[in-house]
Amino acid sequence: MDRIESVPLGLRWIDDAFAVSPVAGGFGTVLADMTNAKAALRIMRGARIPATMAHLILRACAIVLSRNPNFHQMVCNYKRLTPGRVDIGLSLAGETTYAPVVVIGEADRLPLLDLVPAVISAVDAAMEKEKVDLANMRKYLWLIPFGFLRRFFIRLMNRSLWFRRRIAGTFQVSLVPSCDTVVPLMFYTGAVLAAGSLRDRVVAIDGKPAVRPTMWLTLAADHISLDGARAGELIEAIRILLEGDELVREAREAVAAKQAAGLPAGTPDGEERAPR
Repeated sequence: MDRIESVPLGLRWIDDAFAVSPVAGGFGTVLADMTNAKAALRIMRGARIPATMAHLILRACAIVLSRNPNFHQMVCNYKRLTPGRVDIGLSLAGETTYAPVVVIGEADRLPLLDLVPAVISAVDAAMEKEKVDLANMRKYLWLIPFGFLRRFFIRLMNRSLWFRRRIAGTFQVSLVPSCDTVVPLMFYTGAVLAAGSLRDRVVAIDGKPAVRPTMWLTLAADHISLDGARAGELIEAIRILLEGDELVREAREAVAAKQAAGLPAGTPDGEERAPR
């Protein structure tokens, strides 16, 4: 039997936010060989550092953006922001379709040993905050019952670089491991990188077929902030970093630093919140 229910007035802000959110100006995809990324993950988990693929992808994006400021821009209300630091918003699966975003500030200055606990702590805090925010929305935001007023305030906030950076960072990352390819079409930053499942696929290595762990990466961009050529260069730079040995070296450095500091052992397979 069909069931139709009315969305509570306080939560209608979520529906209105989707109605006025910026839409991607385009997207591109590449297939990344994740052999070295998996090796970096094994190294860290072998030392009982609860790293996940999300941490490695987030770190790769932070490194590339810090080295290529022309790829790292936001345009809003006739103002162009080239950030002095990389604040990455990691999308999470929450209680509503308006998935919460946890912002990892200065991600470019956090090596893997520091990034992993920073993300875990921020994700736990974000999930608790979402419950409080939803309760407050139900309790207070019904006081603005008219949709046109809600959309007016949301559009006003969308025109603020400070607001968009505060709630989503300067670049977004979204992972959906249950899908092969993910294309995010709504986001608050200048661009967003999405990653799908990690799967073994047959690829050409030196002209010969070989099985490798691979992942489809998709970059969706606001065309005002990033044109197609620079967007293509950005996703290619991220792919190259993931396929190279830089993250492997950083994983080894994280293990060495942990051992030198005598840090207590953690859980090798840390719980990862379902990303979006």
